[in-house]
Amino acid sequence: MLVLTHILSHAVPEIRVEQAQIACWIVDEQSAYFIVVHPDHIEYWLNFHKRYPQYKHLALKHGAGRHTLGYCCPEFPTRGDLISWLADTLDLPQGERNLLRLVEVR
Repeated sequence: MLVLTHILSHAVPEIRVEQAQIACWIVDEQSAYFIVVHPDHIEYWLNFHKRYPQYKHLALKHGAGRHTLGYCCPEFPTRGDLISWLADTLDLPQGERNLLRLVEVR
């Protein structure tokens, strides 16, 4: 969780990030993974969308539901898809990608 918080705080430095964590909804036996950012989830993602306009295209590439693209954070069928999307959207170097996958994909 600390790695994710660190990465997201640097991705949108103008918005304070105290904590970021992966959450999951389960609806009709389908999982939907997304990232919750504290203290201001909505403000964070609005700024993220402006800074990284490619997020929608990459979200679809990584399996996000089309209907979730208008949400704060797109929703993905697996944790791995969510982490891969974030790494690609932020164009993280290989070392950061590996560390993020190591601590966040279970």
